[in-house]
Amino acid sequence: MVRIIKTPRIIPAAGTPPKQIEEYIGNEVSRTPGVSIARMVSPAGWSEPEQKPEFDEYTLVIRGTLELETDRGHFVVAAGQACIIPRGTGVRYSTPEGAEYIAVCIPAFSPGLVHRGEAGTRDQDRDVSPQQAGYTIRSCGSGELDDIRDIWTLLRDHIAACSEHFSGRIKEREFEERKQDILRRNAGRVIRTFIASRRDSSEDVGYCICSAARRSYGEIESIFVREEYRNQGIGTDLMNHAISWITEMDITDLHVHVTVGNETTLPFYKKFGLYPRQYLLSKPDEP
Repeated sequence: MVRIIKTPRIIPAAGTPPKQIEEYIGNEVSRTPGVSIARMVSPAGWSEPEQKPEFDEYTLVIRGTLELETDRGHFVVAAGQACIIPRGTGVRYSTPEGAEYIAVCIPAFSPGLVHRGEAGTRDQDRDVSPQQAGYTIRSCGSGELDDIRDIWTLLRDHIAACSEHFSGRIKEREFEERKQDILRRNAGRVIRTFIASRRDSSEDVGYCICSAARRSYGEIESIFVREEYRNQGIGTDLMNHAISWITEMDITDLHVHVTVGNETTLPFYKKFGLYPRQYLLSKPDEP
């Protein structure tokens, strides 16, 4: 039977700075323990601890270069080239100049089969941090915007409560209106939504909608994490995935709109190099 995998599963990545892993085929997303296929987008300067996995890994480099360090030497795999790493091989991956590549693992990748070396921490040996262990992140297109309806409503109510002059107008806005506004403003652009879900119940706990177009601006359209799941690194993880994807689109600038009254979010955005740039003034509703 033919199956279409519409969206990948975002896998927490070891190493620094953050790398994006989108698994399209594998244990969880397609229930295929025999093979996994993932797309990697790795920034310049990324590296990870040595690993000695119990799977064969086949890698095709699409863009940039992937470097390998093994007991047999140092290898550089350029764009348009591929490599095969047999299971049981001690290998350390890095992308000094950044890279995009496809990795196929047989049998399918799982954290328990990686076996990271002493160069990593105990948390990296498990391939997830304590904060990441309780949730997964999936990547969606514009067709799945309805999935964040309930969480967006919580965001709307939060912003309305923070607004001194426009709370009534904000409270009246419905999700469908906001969705259509995002789709209209981004006609001809690409929309990507990252949704964080609990591993044990699949409950959605946070999201980030972003948009971009090549050689144009990128924008964080909306981001929110349910209050009871904050301070676990989920918002930071969502932003890292969004910025990684936006940067890949070769943008000229990155925007985030913050409603007056919601300035408590500014320190969060400053962590990603985003600062206030201008104010937009509007006349409040008449009392």
